[in-house]
Amino acid sequence: MAYLDDSIAELKIFEGNVPWMYLDTNGYVTVGVGEMLATAARAQSLGFVDISNQPATADAILAEYQRVAALAAGKGKDFYRSPTSPTLPQATIDVILLQHLIFFDGQLQQRFAKYPNFPDPAKLGLLDMIFNLGPAKLFNTYPHFMGYVQNQDWANAATECYRNGPSAERNDWTKQQFLAAAEEIAGG
Repeated sequence: MAYLDDSIAELKIFEGNVPWMYLDTNGYVTVGVGEMLATAARAQSLGFVDISNQPATADAILAEYQRVAALAAGKGKDFYRSPTSPTLPQATIDVILLQHLIFFDGQLQQRFAKYPNFPDPAKLGLLDMIFNLGPAKLFNTYPHFMGYVQNQDWANAATECYRNGPSAERNDWTKQQFLAAAEEIAGG
């Protein structure tokens, strides 16, 4: 499943890859590659380390979570880092991201019986969309797109994959994945 590795690489570009807690564009405490931390307990359940690369204490993680949550949203990710911010090791970030992608891949397999046979570029586009939107929003608010995917009409899926929120670059990348899938099916 090399497409999962490709998806990890692209998501790191589009979502960022930040080992300390920060506020995302919606004001949620986040870490790693778009991993929202809905509660301090969720943050405490992860393998944060301190500046000496030792396991961070639950109190230190709670204090950092509360500090970051109290800051203004909409700043650059570096704004939220302090000299003592606990960080997540890259291996932990990668495991969390892979777990999400495996889950989302499974959601797509349940939704589309022929998903295992979809061209890899289509899978990459779908994984980007489901990671960004979540399954409910993707499946329930993009009916034309979902119909084109069901019919493996990749050229028309490319015309319906635009999302509000992601950058133009990200939307264009996703569109290009569906166009590449259409070209692959056409034998081009």
